[in-house]
Amino acid sequence: MTNQRKPTSASTSRKGKDKDKDKDKDKDKDKDKDKDKDKDKGKNFSRDINKSGNKGNEQTEWLPPQGPKSPLVIEEVLFEIVSRLDKHSLHSCVSVNRIFYRAAVRALWMSVQWKSPLSNPSFLPEMLRYGHNAIELQDNFDADLDIIAEKCTRLRELRLVWTQATDSKLHKILVASPNISTLCLYNCKPLTTLAFSHIQALSGLKKLEIKNMLHVDEASIAGILRSCPMIEHLVLEDVRLERVAMESLGVTPLRIRTFALTRSSPTGSFVRNILRNAPMLREFSLARNLHSALLTEDLLPGPDMYGHLVSLNLESCKTIASEALLAVLKLCTGLERINLCGTFVDDASLDVIASNSQRLTSLNLGWCAQISDVGLLQVLTVSRQLIFLDISSHCVLTAGIFRPDLVWACSRLQTLIMIGIDMMHPGGMVQPNHTMMYNQLSRLLCLQDLAIGAPSQDLQLEAGFDQMGKLVNLESFRVHHLQSPLGEDEIRWLVEAWPKLKRLKVEAASLSEPWRRYFRRRRPHLILG
Repeated sequence: MTNQRKPTSASTSRKGKDKDKDKDKDKDKDKDKDKDKDKDKGKNFSRDINKSGNKGNEQTEWLPPQGPKSPLVIEEVLFEIVSRLDKHSLHSCVSVNRIFYRAAVRALWMSVQWKSPLSNPSFLPEMLRYGHNAIELQDNFDADLDIIAEKCTRLRELRLVWTQATDSKLHKILVASPNISTLCLYNCKPLTTLAFSHIQALSGLKKLEIKNMLHVDEASIAGILRSCPMIEHLVLEDVRLERVAMESLGVTPLRIRTFALTRSSPTGSFVRNILRNAPMLREFSLARNLHSALLTEDLLPGPDMYGHLVSLNLESCKTIASEALLAVLKLCTGLERINLCGTFVDDASLDVIASNSQRLTSLNLGWCAQISDVGLLQVLTVSRQLIFLDISSHCVLTAGIFRPDLVWACSRLQTLIMIGIDMMHPGGMVQPNHTMMYNQLSRLLCLQDLAIGAPSQDLQLEAGFDQMGKLVNLESFRVHHLQSPLGEDEIRWLVEAWPKLKRLKVEAASLSEPWRRYFRRRRPHLILG
């Protein structure tokens, strides 16, 4: 039997360590293999990207995206941003750096407004350098429109104001720039009905404004509305429409959203045929058509009218009966701006306005002879969004509109015009009525423009020094038809009050020349009207 040597503890531990080292080496080898595999996968992934992104390119490494090497790329992006700014902001961008300068100047020259009687259009070289999308020529009687037609072939907007534009010259510009979308012709009296036939070629026309045009007929306007189906904005001012019926328009769907006829004496048939074909109307104006006999059926040619209307202007339309006004207002449930100045609107219509006043921001009821204090308070106590209010009258409204038990809800009001309020009634006591007025006005903390005064009104600011001093945002204060001149205390108070006041307008008899000099010395930036 042979003797076998038993391993000692030292040799046993040494062998264990050797085995552990071998295991660690195997693990390291496995890790190296895994890393090699990951590298191979990364190379294959980058190779796949390069193959899919750049065919025919033999790059094997993926490179991260780099910034543009040329500043022109940055300038193009910056131009797209600054081109949406107003001119004041663009002037500020000019002084930032070179890239901002080039982008801002280029955007400024995209639109040119030329106000000069000189015949030489000196803006053309700069405009041709930076591009040209919009041109406005104002008071330029001898402008060379042929050069504009030759050089400016990418116009989007064209405005000619008091310019001797003839039919042939206008035709050349429209042919050279067939993509014009905005066309405004003001006081271009040489133009005839032939010019309307040239306008019909602008199939992409969206905005058309014509003012003080002598030669207008039904065929011209109907032809434009049929040939330019994209028109959304149509304004005719001081255009003779008393013989235009528009019966030839027939059933022509119109996309008109803004429709204004000002001082043009349109016939009822003209208004009826336009409204019947424009169901998407949002702004409607018949301002200052004193002699147009418009009936209810002319203003309501269909049962579903005015569903989208937000602005209604019927200023000085004295031939529209109160019943017709009431019928129109009942259909206008979403109005934001209403101008019924000088019309026969009555308390029944004011009741309808009050019930639909959730969005009302502007209301003009100046010189309306058939409204009363009660009807007006129905509106003022519920119209919370009101910003502009004109309630001037010939002593039709009294100090009863300032009743302390009925607080005005229009706390956001910024402009308030109330000339001609009878401060003698109710009660025949002037002092208490002025106190009621000042108490009501003191709640209008957002007020910026205030106009008051009447033949029977005495300002009596001493009755409301404390209350009127709360109008810290007031910028304009106008006083008309005061019964007596301003007192010394009132003048000194006006100088010290209202830190934001920029304009003070009083009659010459109410403020003597020494006091005017006093105002200029104490408030040199204040404009005395």
